[in-house]
Amino acid sequence: SGITVFGLTVNNKIYDGTVTAPLDTNNISYSGLVDGDDFSGTYSGVFADANVGTGKTVTITSSYTGADVGNYSVTDQSSATGNIVAKALTATASTANKVYDGTTTATTTLTFAGLIGSETLGQTVGSTFNNKNVGTGKTVTVNSITLADGTNGGLAANYSISPGQTTTANVTAKALTVSGIAAANKTYDANTTATLNTGGVTYTGLIGGDVFNGTYTGAFSDKNVGAGKTVTITPSYTGADVGNYSVTDHATITANITAKALTVSGITASDKTYDGNDVATLNTGAVLYTGLINGDTFSGTYTGAFDNKNAGTGKTVTITPTYSGADVGNYSITNHPTVTADVAVKALTATASTANKVYDGTT
Repeated sequence: SGITVFGLTVNNKIYDGTVTAPLDTNNISYSGLVDGDDFSGTYSGVFADANVGTGKTVTITSSYTGADVGNYSVTDQSSATGNIVAKALTATASTANKVYDGTTTATTTLTFAGLIGSETLGQTVGSTFNNKNVGTGKTVTVNSITLADGTNGGLAANYSISPGQTTTANVTAKALTVSGIAAANKTYDANTTATLNTGGVTYTGLIGGDVFNGTYTGAFSDKNVGAGKTVTITPSYTGADVGNYSVTDHATITANITAKALTVSGITASDKTYDGNDVATLNTGAVLYTGLINGDTFSGTYTGAFDNKNAGTGKTVTITPTYSGADVGNYSITNHPTVTADVAVKALTATASTANKVYDGTT
């Protein structure tokens, strides 16, 4: 008598690198089997290949036992279809530290857990830091994972993985160099303050769109007149992105301090009586230094000389100065002009001595 076997189905299986198919025999039927006969079968199934797929053909191999097996001619169920579904992987994320670049983009590598045997997979990972700013131990989240075929039989289609892994990494400060500031020359003003020209300031390394500002003050090495004097620049930085940069401040620069104009006035010369020399006595109590800055150390001593020794009115007196003090070199001095005074005629007295004479009819 003939028996036909049917009703074998294939359970879905997760990719495991083998072709073994999990058969479901719960609904198997033997058409033509006489009730009460001793007849049973065992079955194994194999997929055509081990890879993920839907409706894949499974070849069924049968083996029959029982006292009545020999009484039947069996028509086997030779095949069925079933699915192999992708194996879910887990992964551990590792992110490289980076130098601040104004973005949250992170470079992350995954180490897969769950690969079959020695199979490997390629990967493209999208991940981001929790924000763009510099920091240590910053949270990194994996946002997307694309698997690629690897080696040793690793096919991307046989696996699945969900993003969301987290790890930590550092964002370190980006180098930024300040340049392009110049200092203006100035006339001596008794202080070290330098006026800076910041219109050409350049921030080399600054990322477009970042908020980074600087204000700057300048100071000469000292207050005194000189050429090519060193000017030290002191910065103050502000803005939301200041903390993301390692700043190399502007180098020292140079500028000139030129002498301040100072004019001497207020000296007069005293009149005198002719004394045989040209020395003039000067009155310096009201001497005036126009242009002298309060607090500076500057003083003068003066000698005067008439144009000659002789008596006269409105005679020219030339003033010769000698200047001293710590700040003399900081001034361009216009000396006191000549003044005038009188040399009066010297009054004489006399003693008379008269000779005796012989009468001559005159007085």
